[in-house]
Amino acid sequence: MSQYDKATQTAGLVRITNQLESIYGTFIDMKDINSVGEHRKETLITRCVAAHAISLYGDEPDPELAANAVCDGKDDGGIDAVYVNKNSRKIVIVQSKYIKNGDGSITTREFGRFKDACAKVISSDFTTFNKRFLRNKDSIIEAISGFTYKCICVFAYTGVHNPSEEVKSDIEFWEKVQNRSLLFKDIENRDEYSVLFEPAGIQVIMDGLSSDRSKSINVSNVHLESYGEIAEPYKAIYGTISARILYDWWEKYKYSLFEKNIRSVLGNSSINYGIKKTLSEKPENFWYYNNGITAVYSDVEESMINLSTSRKYGLFSFKSLSIINGAQTVSTIGEVFNSLPEEKKDLIKVNIRFISAAKEDFLTSVTKFNNTQNRVTGRDFSSQRPEQQRIQREINFIGGYSYKLLRQEDSSPTGGNTIDIDDALNALVCASKDETLISSLKLNRGRFFESWGGLYEKVFPAENGPTGLEIINKVNAYRLANDILQESIVRLLSVDMENQKQIHQIMIHGNYVLISILMNKIEVSSVDNHIISYSRNVELEDCIELASDTYNYIQKRFPNSYIARFFQNREKVLNIINHLLGKDDSIELPE
Repeated sequence: MSQYDKATQTAGLVRITNQLESIYGTFIDMKDINSVGEHRKETLITRCVAAHAISLYGDEPDPELAANAVCDGKDDGGIDAVYVNKNSRKIVIVQSKYIKNGDGSITTREFGRFKDACAKVISSDFTTFNKRFLRNKDSIIEAISGFTYKCICVFAYTGVHNPSEEVKSDIEFWEKVQNRSLLFKDIENRDEYSVLFEPAGIQVIMDGLSSDRSKSINVSNVHLESYGEIAEPYKAIYGTISARILYDWWEKYKYSLFEKNIRSVLGNSSINYGIKKTLSEKPENFWYYNNGITAVYSDVEESMINLSTSRKYGLFSFKSLSIINGAQTVSTIGEVFNSLPEEKKDLIKVNIRFISAAKEDFLTSVTKFNNTQNRVTGRDFSSQRPEQQRIQREINFIGGYSYKLLRQEDSSPTGGNTIDIDDALNALVCASKDETLISSLKLNRGRFFESWGGLYEKVFPAENGPTGLEIINKVNAYRLANDILQESIVRLLSVDMENQKQIHQIMIHGNYVLISILMNKIEVSSVDNHIISYSRNVELEDCIELASDTYNYIQKRFPNSYIARFFQNREKVLNIINHLLGKDDSIELPE
């Protein structure tokens, strides 16, 4: 089943294919294609997909070189691109498939044709391939005859579906047969294979295009003092690390270090102040005063010098490093380290532990229970919720917008094409016209994140929840409505009208109700790739009149109400929304 709804799927595919064309299109050889229009376009995209696969799997950052590896065309023998990277010791063979609507994957027939073509290359049978392929014949022969090369067979396709279980089983069987025949033995560990088959669907293609995607962080030459190791039940390494190493990590990776951290960097707290104060005034005591750092990793390599019986000094390399606790410590060191006197820098030591993250459920628990150093709210833990991560994936897939899950120290207010959970909450609640949600948002927005049922579940249900595309459009509508309201407040203060002060209070305390109504009034100006642009068709005077109408209604129905509390009452919010929408089904409430 597709992981995206149809609108999101269409919007994402258009964006991705346009981006592929912009990167590789000018370098793709199309001299063999005489047709124009749709057929030529589809052929170009197919070849761009093949070039992108070369870039991803062949470690080739130059789009011109990746495009030059494309050999798709008449009599291509079932291979659309081939590339040999002598530096990384790999040969990449590609078949590409452009699926215009995104529905589909690799069929058993397509897999069979491609694996047969790959088998021919591996056996040095080049009789069925065209001239474009044979341009690289010498390099290909060198690669397939060398035991140090890996052969990666990539089937790249613009479909949202994974291969079927039947195709997956065929891939696994074929890999085993190829590697047994090449290496003369059965190999259990796939990492040791010489021949690999990689299906690369639209998600892989998108991740490769994403300029801000979180890349795996691999760190080497990590010096630890007084280190130790724990083997069971989960592998862990602990010790003392120099602040200089942490500063180097911060300079190179910044917030990418905290990809798995619940809250990234929450800033300007007393904790940050205390860290800075200790760094500058008592650097030699930092190890004693600071709670330390917890990081997770996927794999570790130890230096031969660690074989010594002494644990005074160790040298390690960690793959896929992520700091899950101590983000404030690392970011603050990164911020002030350069300003410290040289004689103080090497005095700063930090306690650190590295925990293997091989098991996802254990990693989730470690992340959750390690975050106690600063006050962590339910809003922070919501970043770990699967529905929030789904929304982020969908918005990233559509492109042009980003969905920010983590709170950060130096983050500016969201706007433009950046959306966060709070933006989504505001927009979805106001669009719902639901009196319980709107009054709760006004009374205490923290209640939405106290548990994953109740209010949170009503806004972000785990099943059939809001799509990324829906959130983009509703946030855009909410922001325009809010802009109109805020500008109307300024306009109100410059005009002389009856009950000005009271109407001003309505606009301040009833903001979510007024925005909810304004979201109904603004008109669609255009729709581009399912993303809606809205028109400022509501005049500021109309917004002021809306607030005035609200005040008059309250005075008539609830004359003794306290405006600051009125919009925190569910029944009263229901009455005022019904009135502003022109409905007559008001609820009688005792004053």
